[in-house]
Amino acid sequence: MLKKILYPTPENAFIWLSSIYLLFLLYIGKATAMSILFAYFLETIIIGIFNALKMLGSLSYGKSKNIKSENYGLVLFFLIHYGFFIAIQSIFGFSLFGIEGNGIIKEPFNIIENYTAILNLEEIQYALPAIVFTHLGKFIVDYIKNEKYKVFTATEIMFKPYVRIFIQQFVVILSFFFIVFGEAGIIAAILLILFRLIIDLSLESIKENSATLNYISKKLSNEKVSEEEIKKQLIIFTE
Repeated sequence: MLKKILYPTPENAFIWLSSIYLLFLLYIGKATAMSILFAYFLETIIIGIFNALKMLGSLSYGKSKNIKSENYGLVLFFLIHYGFFIAIQSIFGFSLFGIEGNGIIKEPFNIIENYTAILNLEEIQYALPAIVFTHLGKFIVDYIKNEKYKVFTATEIMFKPYVRIFIQQFVVILSFFFIVFGEAGIIAAILLILFRLIIDLSLESIKENSATLNYISKKLSNEKVSEEEIKKQLIIFTE
């Protein structure tokens, strides 16, 4: 099972290339542990942007096109409530990053100023494209090529980012404590990249008719929830 998850395929190639690139940046000194951490922290915004594009795709060309209860207002609603979510998360994250004491983050509530300071870091300008590359590749190869806008409604897509973001931010916060308080530095950054690689590959492997999906749904099924229902929910929340 693990071999099937980790084995490189055209579908997960962008995940592998992104992780290898980040490791290479650490090796040549073009990225630091904190810049890798910041890049993954900024991923929340990138996920939201691509999720909004997926909603637009479903509304314009796919399953939601003929559903009267769904319209472009859903995208605006998503952007508003997701924006509030990012704002709260950012304040919490900036409060933690301020502990590091490097002077980049000064006041947690100055959200725009803090994001501007992070984006102006030279290391981020090397690291962040790797995160964008991963999501752009997945958007093109998986969502557009497989015409998933015909599979999911805009309402279903709207709630998809939250499971992935919860896992992502948990890993970022945990890594932060290792980097700052454990003084692990580069080692913690490498472990962060490798751990994220495994998580992303695992999520990517949960596809319709995949061995991973069949295995997990079989293990989780019970008298109250059928195997098919679990499969449907896993596909939705790991998209």
